[in-house]
Amino acid sequence: KPPVPGGVPRCGPWLPPAGGMTAAEPETEDKADEKANVEAEVVESNTTEPKVVEAPEEDDNVSAVLKLMSGGHFEAARKELMKMLKENPNDAVVLHNLGVALTEEGRYQEAEEKFLQAWELQKKANKVNYATMFGLATVLTEQGESGKLLQAEALFHDFLEKAISQEEKGIAETYRGFIGLADNLERQKRWMEATHAWQQAVEMATPMFGASHERTIEHQLRLKRAERLSRWQRNMRMGIWALTLAVPLGFGWTWYRSAEQTAFGQAFGVIASSFGFGLNRSQPVTAEL
Repeated sequence: KPPVPGGVPRCGPWLPPAGGMTAAEPETEDKADEKANVEAEVVESNTTEPKVVEAPEEDDNVSAVLKLMSGGHFEAARKELMKMLKENPNDAVVLHNLGVALTEEGRYQEAEEKFLQAWELQKKANKVNYATMFGLATVLTEQGESGKLLQAEALFHDFLEKAISQEEKGIAETYRGFIGLADNLERQKRWMEATHAWQQAVEMATPMFGASHERTIEHQLRLKRAERLSRWQRNMRMGIWALTLAVPLGFGWTWYRSAEQTAFGQAFGVIASSFGFGLNRSQPVTAEL
């Protein structure tokens, strides 16, 4: 997939202190206001992705890299981040942003490795950032393998649980989480569950962007497609179940009506009688005219 309009990465670059949902430190009033302002900018920019967060003044190198990514220059950003990583291999910020750049270049397996490294470092420092969880879930989904899709689904659920718990402060993250989950479930061909996720995305997009906005319309189209495929999938399953049931019943009836009744035919007659069908072998199969 190409980057979203404006070159903003799908995973969203992260740089502290305004770095999305962090589990380790309780939010102060100032941090909550700062985060709410970032989320408001996400809504106003008509994009599902967070805007690039400006780096602290003392971190000019990372700030320059984020400007490259905000302009869609992900290859150049990746090269700069690789240089920075050589100097400090355990920098979770650099690892996360490198994962973002690799994601936008379509190098999902490498991005997965960087997001995992960043996540492990954050856990050791007790400063888990849920933007990294979202990035990891995104690249696992993009790879499309069955096991990785299931891992990504679990991550999206965890991400949504955290975002929803923040109520109004987590609206932007909740919206992104439902879109990521819906895409994941579509790739697993679980259309009924994908329908529910798209319903949530449409309900959130309508007040955020307006019913006539191209993003809302695109979600509605994806919802209709999921609903249509869900009905088709349900009908196919019912047909398969009916066929699976009809085959042994047909054989059982044939063996029950045969002149030399087999043990299976006798068992079929006993089972049918217990359900009140009242089978009678002496009764002619065809009616007289």
